[in-house]
Amino acid sequence: MSKPRKSSAALAAREKARAKAEEITRRNEELIELAAGFFVHEDQLAKIDEDTEQKIAELRTVAQQKKATSARKAMEVVGQMLATGESKKSIGERLGLTNAELKIYLPAVPAVQDGGPGTDGAKKSAPTDSGAEDSGASASN
Repeated sequence: MSKPRKSSAALAAREKARAKAEEITRRNEELIELAAGFFVHEDQLAKIDEDTEQKIAELRTVAQQKKATSARKAMEVVGQMLATGESKKSIGERLGLTNAELKIYLPAVPAVQDGGPGTDGAKKSAPTDSGAEDSGASASN
């Protein structure tokens, strides 16, 4: 047989190159679609993180408000206990608190005893049992 003509060899080479180019284009389109899916999921991850941080901040705010309310009520109870004439030492023992722990609840006592809102000066000067309590009250403020 005779050799194929140059034009048929060139035609076959072009067809082979065209097939390769189509395969490369098809793979490129597939990779573009996959990359787009990746970026969609990446954006979702960021949104989830943002939403989570926002919810955490909201929960912390609510928790702080609840803690402040509970602490204020605990201080009121300690004030009511002091109003009965019981000593701080006895109240601390009854509540299972050390002197230092009990002092945390003492600054609100003047407000409960006076029946009105206390001032910082009244809070510091109200405990008269010892000078150590004054420094403890001002250290917790």
